Parts: sequence; structure tokens; C-alpha cells
Amino acid sequence: MRLGDGPARAKDTRLSGEPPLDRYLLQLWPAPPADDAVIREASATAAYWHEHARTLPPPPTPEQRAEARRRELLERERAHREAARAAEARRWGGRPPGERLKRVNGGLVLARLDRDLTDAIEQLDEATQRAVAVWLARRACDEAGLSGLDWVAPALAALGDGVAAPPFDDHAAVFDRLHRDARVVLTTVPSFDCRHDRISQQHAALPAVRSAAAGDPLAAALETLFHATVAFGGGFPRLHAEVRRAFPALRG
Repeated sequence: MRLGDGPARAKDTRLSGEPPLDRYLLQLWPAPPADDAVIREASATAAYWHEHARTLPPPPTPEQRAEARRRELLERERAHREAARAAEARRWGGRPPGERLKRVNGGLVLARLDRDLTDAIEQLDEATQRAVAVWLARRACDEAGLSGLDWVAPALAALGDGVAAPPFDDHAAVFDRLHRDARVVLTTVPSFDCRHDRISQQHAALPAVRSAAAGDPLAAALETLFHATVAFGGGFPRLHAEVRRAFPALRG
């Protein structure tokens, strides 16, 4: 009887609970690397598979395996970068932001609310960005009923020169002045994201004056838009429509 042609091959399938029909002894010993070699071939089954093995391509060399691993790693890194870019684009309203937009306070919120307006402001020249910031600060104060106060009006006028006039050069002093002024009528609006029922328009509008004087015109425009949006609350679409009408370059 030849190896591989015993009772087990004749039966083909061993059912559960049946005793084994053939036994084989495999002996392994160390040896230096070398090509495969058939020392003895004792069955038709072995001959079939040996012949099949001869038709297969040679295994990859160590260099080829190393190159395959390198390419696999590069592909994983590329896929990771693509997934990260896609996730960031989703967070920012469908398009990945530029580096300057990432650094703007409130930029992510604005991009989710109105990405087209955010991008349009980013594409303006610096002089127009500054003009947008000044316009928004005044509009926020108008909406909050603060523009006519004797400590707010001069500060709004100074914005044309890019200056944060007192008390707007000191964040704490602004709110201290607000709290001490008995003429201020406090009003509230629902928040723009519908998470809060009552947002103080006055506390939201005053930071817009300070942000409009920021050194970076893009930051000034977008951060002031953010504060004005908070001041308008749930009515922010009206503000966004107004600023587009005031600056035709934003309509596109």
C-alpha cells in the first residue's frame, strides 16, 4: 500500500465517532534555507498536488515582501488621511477649512450655520473684511438697543480707525459698565441653535465691538459675525440676509 492510498482515502469521509483509519508520522529537523525538493512520492494524490505546485509562481523574495509591507503601510496612511479630511469637511459644513478659518473664534459654528457666507467673507479683501466687521458690530448693538449709549456710540465710531476705544479695550470693564448703567433695557432671545430659551442680547452684542477691532481683518469680520449671530439668536438668518444686502460681494 502506498502512503495516502490507504483505507482513509477509500472511505473519503470520516463520520463523527468513527475511529481513525490511517496514521502518519511527520518528522521535522532544522536545515539551512533551500528550495523545496520532493524526496519521495508514494501516492497518486501526492503526485497530483506536486504537479499542481509546480505550476504556481515562486514565493516572493524577502525584498518583495518588504516592499509589499511598505506599500501596504503607505496605503493605510493615505486612507487614514483621506478619512480624516472627510471627517473634518463634515464637521465644517461640507468643505475642509483653510488654516486661517480654523483659528477663528466661532469659525466652526459659523461654517455649520452658513458655510457660503463664511467662505465669502474669507475671500474678501482686507479692507472690505474690516468694513464688514464694523457694520456687524453696529448692527449687533442696534439690535440690542445699545448703539445710542454715550459709552457705546464713541466706541462704534472709533472702529472705523480699527481702534477698541474704552471701555472696550478691557473685557471686564465692558460688562461692569453694562451692569451699572440703569438705562440699559435687558432683552433676551432664543439661542441660534435652539438649545437655550433665553440669551441676553446685550451680553452677546458687546463683545462684537471689541472683536471688530481685532488685528486680523478676517478674524475681525468672522468673530464679529459670530457675536452678532448670538445677539440675534433664532433670528440670525435675518442678520445674514442683511449683511449680504449691505455687501454685494457676499451674495455669490
